[in-house]
Amino acid sequence: MITKITGTLNRVLTEEARIQVGPLEYQCSSGIRPQQIQNHTSEELTLYTANTRRHPMQGRVVPRLIGFLLEAELEFFELFCTVDKVGVRKAIKALMCPVRDIADAIQRQDAKWLTALPGIGPSTAEQIVATLRRKVTKFASCRPTPTAKRRRSDRGWHVA
Repeated sequence: MITKITGTLNRVLTEEARIQVGPLEYQCSSGIRPQQIQNHTSEELTLYTANTRRHPMQGRVVPRLIGFLLEAELEFFELFCTVDKVGVRKAIKALMCPVRDIADAIQRQDAKWLTALPGIGPSTAEQIVATLRRKVTKFASCRPTPTAKRRRSDRGWHVA
């Protein structure tokens, strides 16, 4: 299982990033908002990853690597996926909003705010609140995801 990947950011697409590690290029479904990294192509990037499997038309298993800039975001994603009615695809789309904001809404039990997330309807929002409201405290106080506040080193971009 791949838990972290460091390499050169080759491309940023709407729902994925392509990371070059040696002669291999990895496709990482993105748990990252594209605007966070799109200006950093050809630079070194580290992503914390989750491995999932999709079953297109239930015919075959397709492995999928999902990347996050912070371990806390990965941990929140895994927690979010434990909610009934929330699968990997729905969680990825919902996490285009900052983890801290989502966790804060869950703590406030603000199901209406959660329905503004892509793919989250009223009943799913209620389920998210019921399942996670006591489990998201540390994420609500999480520092924002780094973007421009990074330091440049000779090896690429690193979280400051």
